[in-house]
Amino acid sequence: MTVGSRHRQNGFTLIEIIVTMVAVSFFLVILLTLFSDSLIQSSTPLRWLLQSSDLNNVMANITADYAPYPKWKASTSYLAGDRILPVGMNGRFYVCMAATGTSGASEPLWRDYGETKDGTDTYWKAGTWAAGTPYAEGDLVIPTSPNGHFYRCTTAGTSGASEPAWTKTGDAAITDGGVQWKRLLGWLKSEIGAPDATLKDNRYGKYYVLENRFVAYNDGTNQMETVASPENTLLVKIKSADGDMTLTTLFTAKEQ
Repeated sequence: MTVGSRHRQNGFTLIEIIVTMVAVSFFLVILLTLFSDSLIQSSTPLRWLLQSSDLNNVMANITADYAPYPKWKASTSYLAGDRILPVGMNGRFYVCMAATGTSGASEPLWRDYGETKDGTDTYWKAGTWAAGTPYAEGDLVIPTSPNGHFYRCTTAGTSGASEPAWTKTGDAAITDGGVQWKRLLGWLKSEIGAPDATLKDNRYGKYYVLENRFVAYNDGTNQMETVASPENTLLVKIKSADGDMTLTTLFTAKEQ
C-alpha cells in the first residue's frame, strides 16, 4: 500500500495531462494568431532582395556600356594599351603609352592633346580617332578635336583616310571607311529601349523602362525637363521584372 501511494504522488493523473495539453494548445493558437501574418509574409523581404539584386545587375550592365574602362588609380601598375577614365569624368579616356609603369600618388592634370605624364614612368594619351586603324566592335574613340562625346564602334573594320563628321545628337550610324560609329549616349538610349508597358529582355537583362529621355535641369522648377537639344544628359529609370523596385540614373557627356 505504501509503494502504491508513493507512485500516485510522484506521477501525473490523466486529468492533469489533459489540462496541460489544453493549455499548451490554447497558447499555440494565440501564437499562431499573433504571428501568422509575419510567417506568411516572411518571404517578402527575400523577394525584394532578389528583385533589387536583379535590377542592380541590369543597371550595372548599362553602366558598363556607358563607362567600359576603369577609373584611374594612384600607385597602380599599368601596361601599354591599358585604358582608363579620369576620376572626374572629362569627356575623355586615356591609353597608357609606356611599356610598363606605375601611376603617381595623385591624379595628373589630364591633357586633351599630346602625352600626360603620370608619376615617374607612366604616360597617357587621349584615345582620339586615328586614320587607317583597325577597330573592333565595342571600341570607343573621341574626335581629334574633343567635343565631350564618346563614339562606339558598331561595325568592325579599318577607319578611313580622313576623319568623319561627328554628330552630337541622335544615334545615326557614322560611316568611316570600313567602320561604323554611333554616338555613345544615342546608342545607349536605343539599346535600353523605349518607355512602354512591355517587359524588356535584351543585352541588359529583364526590366521595364519607365523613363529614357534626354533632359536638362530647370533652375526655375528644380526639375529635370525633357529637351530636344543638347543631348548630353540621359535620364534612365527602370523597374524590376516583378514591378516592385525602381532605379534611376543619369548618364552624361561633358560637352565643350
